[in-house]
Amino acid sequence: MTRYLFVVLLCCALLCGSMACAPKRVGPTAEKPFQFAAYGDMPYGVKMPDGRSDAQVLAEDMAPEIQRREDVPFVIHVGDLGRPQDVCTDAQLEAHKAFWATALRKPVFYTPGDNDWTDCDRSQLPAPTSELERLAAVRRIFFSQSKELGPAWRYETQSAQPENALWWHADMLFATVHMVGTNNGRDEIFLDDPVRAIALVNERDEANRLWLEHAFTLATQWHAAAVVVAMQSDPFGPPEGDVEAFTRCTNRPAYAAFCEQILMLSANLGKPVLLIHGDTNAYCLDQPFPSSRAPQLWRLNTPGDFKVIDVAVVSINTASPDQPFIVTGLLSGKVAPQKCDYSR
Repeated sequence: MTRYLFVVLLCCALLCGSMACAPKRVGPTAEKPFQFAAYGDMPYGVKMPDGRSDAQVLAEDMAPEIQRREDVPFVIHVGDLGRPQDVCTDAQLEAHKAFWATALRKPVFYTPGDNDWTDCDRSQLPAPTSELERLAAVRRIFFSQSKELGPAWRYETQSAQPENALWWHADMLFATVHMVGTNNGRDEIFLDDPVRAIALVNERDEANRLWLEHAFTLATQWHAAAVVVAMQSDPFGPPEGDVEAFTRCTNRPAYAAFCEQILMLSANLGKPVLLIHGDTNAYCLDQPFPSSRAPQLWRLNTPGDFKVIDVAVVSINTASPDQPFIVTGLLSGKVAPQKCDYSR
């Protein structure tokens, strides 16, 4: 058992208190914006200034604070539960699931990351494993049973991909879409038949397209005040000279269709939309999409990935069209940077 698992299990036992975990419905008004938490790409074994690891900070500082905050009814995890060597077994996945249930004690909506399955076949790992077998394990452990949520959540999952979920809270629609790094699963296929693996990626892309379309259709039918979409991969990637972020996405075939689709759907919806992802270290809140086409479409790159060890608290105020989303650090209290710094 890794040191991280030991820390997680120990802290789970210590943190099991009597605090009720049923979320309270709070409208996103100017007087009291609605809030939720989001993070990913953590823990990665980062050593903190006080000598603790990021796993210890997550278990000892972040989890108790999330549990304490009554104004944070749920958490979105954007994938990469840790480094591949720390998450590529059933036991390690089960430990994360137990941690969320006992230490956070609030609904956690998780979308898988490449570290959680596509990277599990790397030769440098202690026991390289088929990435498709690991994907099956992720689905079995995290998504084989439906979440126990009340009807007010309007929770549903996609039959083709149970990891794709959507739910309703405070008159807003939230959705997850399974998109990962490694060129969205098309690169570095070492222990599976590449032809079969890429065929499954194409099926996943089509399922994602249908799911995103379904989510925005419901948002229109239900008169959603805002939409939040979460996935793991950074579709824009690091800067490339003077190439704008949206062009960087459309220049990447694995992500181009998604960027075009969410731009079109957001423009048609005409309400605030936030795309949340992880995968890279550039913690930021910005507008990388063409503002002339979708002026209310924003992007949050969550904390994590070795660089910023914190959880994002996302505040939504639909009464403020110019700045409907404000992001602050759970521990730091600092507002997320508007410029995406990809430097190490």
